[in-house]
Amino acid sequence: MEVRDKIIEKAGELYMQYGIRTVTMDDIAGQLSISKKTIYQFFKDKSELVNTVAGIHLKIEEQRFMGLTEAGDNAVHELILLSSCLRESMKEMKMNLMHELQKFYPKAWKMYEEFKGNVMKESIMGVITRGQKEGFFRKEINAELMAIMRIEQVQTFIIGNLLPRGTYSLEEVQMQLFDHFIHGLFTIEGHQLFNQYLTTNNQQNEEQN
Repeated sequence: MEVRDKIIEKAGELYMQYGIRTVTMDDIAGQLSISKKTIYQFFKDKSELVNTVAGIHLKIEEQRFMGLTEAGDNAVHELILLSSCLRESMKEMKMNLMHELQKFYPKAWKMYEEFKGNVMKESIMGVITRGQKEGFFRKEINAELMAIMRIEQVQTFIIGNLLPRGTYSLEEVQMQLFDHFIHGLFTIEGHQLFNQYLTTNNQQNEEQN
């Protein structure tokens, strides 16, 4: 792996774990056993590094989102995979990371807003429309409005400081909001199929333990 790629990878790991503002160029250099001067050979300042990390991360996320439609056996399965994808993305994310992006790194935040408005929104709209055609989601639901609501719900909890600091992880917030969201979509058939997936998943977890 090239030095530039190692810097990007390590910076991304540290930003996710500790937040952006608290991680310095010295921290990244120390983790990689290189000089800070080496980092500045590739990136003129921290903002450029943050923007690069954000761009690459969102590109990877886009590829993951695009693969979910083919991987899902049906809309319910696809929605479960989509939620799992989001949950994994948030699992190691520091709660204040998104707020820091919005406040201090406008270029990176703009990338996220474009990703949210295009990739995330289109993915959720697509799975809702698919579920309506398959009979698992209620036909009277407006797919676009539900997609926007879903995205903004999560973002509001992340950025809006609605929760007591340190009380809940982003993963737990995501799971609770997802549970509320999907049960508003289901027809009886969709609810039954979802419960089947839950039962299978629980059995697999018990066997692994």
